[in-house]
Amino acid sequence: MATANTKNTFVPDLEAATERARETGDRLTEVGRKVTNSYLDSVEKYVESVAEFERKLGQQTHVEAFATMFDTHAQLTEEVVKAGVSAARELITA
Repeated sequence: MATANTKNTFVPDLEAATERARETGDRLTEVGRKVTNSYLDSVEKYVESVAEFERKLGQQTHVEAFATMFDTHAQLTEEVVKAGVSAARELITA
């Protein structure tokens, strides 16, 4: 009785595996960009709401100094957040 000695050797297709890994990485990067953009949109809307509340609060005080202070603070907050969000958007598109 003769027995056949056969070796099963597995040779992986490294190019195909590399391409699949690259495609997966690209998809994950795109999803990350979309999630980050949604988050930044939410931050902008939140800050706009807080600034609007701050302005209304200042108007309701009927004291010009407080109204000016609240309005100035709201404007400063909006400008700082806009600059930060703009910088973040530039980073995620790079």
